[in-house]
Amino acid sequence: MRILPERTQTKKRCHMVKTEPSNPTQSHASESVRKVGKHWHVALCCLPLLLPLLLGLGLLGRGFWLLLPIAFLLVVAPLLDLLTGWQDNVQFEKNDFSPVAAFFLRWNTRLYAVLYMAGVIYVAMSLHHFNPTEIALLVVASSLLGGIGFAAAHELLHAKEKADQILQRIVTSFLFYPHYKLIHIRSHHVHAGTDHDENTAWFNESVYSYIFRTIPGSMVRCWQMEARTFSKENPGLRGILQNKMYWYALGQVALLAGLYLLAGPWGLLFYLAQIVGAHIVLESVNYIQHYGLMREQHNGEYEKTGPEHSWDTYHFFSSYVTFRVGHHSYHHLAVKPYHLLAPEPEAPKLPVGYFWAIAMVFLPPWWRHVINPRLKDAQPVAA
Repeated sequence: MRILPERTQTKKRCHMVKTEPSNPTQSHASESVRKVGKHWHVALCCLPLLLPLLLGLGLLGRGFWLLLPIAFLLVVAPLLDLLTGWQDNVQFEKNDFSPVAAFFLRWNTRLYAVLYMAGVIYVAMSLHHFNPTEIALLVVASSLLGGIGFAAAHELLHAKEKADQILQRIVTSFLFYPHYKLIHIRSHHVHAGTDHDENTAWFNESVYSYIFRTIPGSMVRCWQMEARTFSKENPGLRGILQNKMYWYALGQVALLAGLYLLAGPWGLLFYLAQIVGAHIVLESVNYIQHYGLMREQHNGEYEKTGPEHSWDTYHFFSSYVTFRVGHHSYHHLAVKPYHLLAPEPEAPKLPVGYFWAIAMVFLPPWWRHVINPRLKDAQPVAA
C-alpha cells in the first residue's frame, strides 16, 4: 500500500549528472590544514552559542537591540560569506581532537538546546515587560533560534550517549516535534529522495505546498509506523501503551498546560507563535536539502543514496552558525557528528547559505529561476 496518495499530475524526476561515488571516510583537507585549523574549527563550531548571548543583550537593551540575533543571522553572516568567499571545506577525524576539545564539541549542542529553551520560557514569563513591537521582534528572534535548535536536536538524536537521548526527547518535545527522531531515523534516512519520504520536496513543488504536505504527512507516517510495529504483536491496550505517538501526544498536552500555568495565556501564545516560526525555518531547510533530487528506480529497487541526492552549502559563517547542516550529503553517506562532517565534491551546491536560500524559496519563481537550471537530465515520470 502506498503511503503517499496517488497524484494525477505528471511529476518530473530530476537528478544530477553522476560520477563515481566518493569515499565518505576520505579526507578532503590537507594535513597542514587539519593541524593548523583544528583549534579554530572547535571555536567556530561554538558560534551558535553567540545567538543566545545576542538575545540576552537584546533583552537587556530592549527596543531595537532585540534585532541583534535577527540581524546577525539574516544580514551579517550572509554578508560575511559573500564578502570573504570563505568555504567551510575542512574535514577532521575523531582522534584529531584532544579530550578537552571533544568535551566542548559534545557540550556545544547540549548547551545551545538548554539556553534556547530557557530563553523562550524566560521571555514567555516576562512578556508583560515588553511592548508589542518588542514582542514581535522576540517572536522572530526566538523562531530563528528555534530553527537552529532543530539542528542541535538533530545532532542529539543521532548521538549515542544516554544524556543526549534524554535531552533530545526534552528539546524535541519543547519544539513541538516529539516524533522528530522517529520520522528522521526510520523514514527519512531510509527513503530520502523517493516518493516514500515525506521530507523530500518534489521538482517544481512550492515551499507552501511542501509545508502543508510534510507536516501532517510526517505525523501520519509516524502513527502508521508505530501502529504496524505494535498493534499486530500486541493488540489492545498493551499495543497502545507501547505506541510512542500516544505518549508524545500526552506529553504535548502536558507541555501546553504547564506553560499556561507558568506563563499565562499570553505567554502560551508567544510560545506557540515562535514554535510556528521555528517549524517554518525547519521545513524550509528540509525543502531545500533534497529539492528535485530523486533517486532512480531499477527493477523496482531504488538506487543507493549518493552525494548527488542532497543540496550542500559550505558558506563559511552560515555553516558554522547552524551546526554545519549544509554538509547534508555527507551526513547521509556517513552519519557522523557535525564537527566531523566533510565536503562532498559531487553534491550539488546552493549559490548562497541557508538564510538567504530560505528567503528565495518563499518566492517560488525566483527559487525555480535560480535552482532549476542546476538540475540536469530531467525526466518525466508518471506518479
